[in-house]
Amino acid sequence: MQSENTLLVDSVNLSFGTKQVLSGAYITAQTGRVTGVLGRNGCGKSCLFKCIMGGIKPQNIFIRFNEELETDYGHIGKRIKYLPQQVFIPSSMTLGEAFSLYGVGYEGLIGFDTKFYSYKNRPLYELSGGAIRIAETYLILNAKAEFCILDEPFSNIAPKYVEKMQRLIDEKKAAKGIIISDHLYESVMEATNELFLLSDGYTFPVKEREDLIRLGYLLR
Repeated sequence: MQSENTLLVDSVNLSFGTKQVLSGAYITAQTGRVTGVLGRNGCGKSCLFKCIMGGIKPQNIFIRFNEELETDYGHIGKRIKYLPQQVFIPSSMTLGEAFSLYGVGYEGLIGFDTKFYSYKNRPLYELSGGAIRIAETYLILNAKAEFCILDEPFSNIAPKYVEKMQRLIDEKKAAKGIIISDHLYESVMEATNELFLLSDGYTFPVKEREDLIRLGYLLR
């Protein structure tokens, strides 16, 4: 039986000079559940994820795995795999090499979509942005880790692949906690069990669509 893992990220404060980006923001993740984070462009969603992963050093952050009293921050990359908005596989690397580096079987990607059969030994610069996004998202979801963060996983891919990726996320949450954010808010809402809205540096729990209207994210 898969053991349950929990992740708590709390009290995240981040400012650049006089500009306050995050003010005590928090999110949680848990095995068997998908946590969604919505927010307008520039509200700090990507900054929050980079603070978690160590790409940005905030003024304050609290991270706890399960009931551990201390977090080994130096090994956070082993416990959380992260899909950034930008392409992270080097352009000269092939998909086959990237999957081998992460210890993920490439056959699974072919099973996800057979077009990737012919892409295995081609460098990234020869592939379309949509194909790269699908491959990188699949890679992160299947990499060995307790949690994963997906920043804009549905961007620049065809609607049929959004649906396939939603099904894959639903499948993979059985073994890990997943956090996702995307400007396609309806796709995020369909895929998540728990939802937060990041606004004015704070995270607000969202229980229903009316909350997004009340908080000013949606007009109606």
